[in-house]
Amino acid sequence: MRPFLYSVNPWVSHHICATYRSGRHYAWCSKSFDARKEGTLDLTRLVPPSSNPAELYRRWQDEAKRRDRHSDLIKRVGLKLTSLAVLWEGKGEISALDLREIAYMVNESADFNVWRPLLYVIDRSAVEDRLVTVDPKDRAGVGPEYILEDLTDGEFDVLEFE
Repeated sequence: MRPFLYSVNPWVSHHICATYRSGRHYAWCSKSFDARKEGTLDLTRLVPPSSNPAELYRRWQDEAKRRDRHSDLIKRVGLKLTSLAVLWEGKGEISALDLREIAYMVNESADFNVWRPLLYVIDRSAVEDRLVTVDPKDRAGVGPEYILEDLTDGEFDVLEFE
């Protein structure tokens, strides 16, 4: 078993979870930073670009630099974060003001720096009992993918590259 898992999220997602969710993060993970570098017999090599942390990092980096308000990736993730904030507000987990702050940050802020990527390096031994293997029908490809719904600040390191 490999000691680390890897996930990529935009800065805004990390900020929302750290600020409004008491440091509880959601992470879609891979056991390899770059599936393309795995051996030809390793199933992890079949993780596609949309789930491969190395390729995701580069894609988010490009999206943030391009500053394109019509980016499908930014629009999709912005809508997801807004819908999650509505859900959290409905459950009483965040305030109405928090919801407005989140919605503004992901939908109206002119600062594309909020979409820059962060790499999470996760200590697998700290999360093994909560690690969920993604059902094959929900994966982007054949390679293994994992989800952590309640990753806490002390269970991962955050890296950022220029």
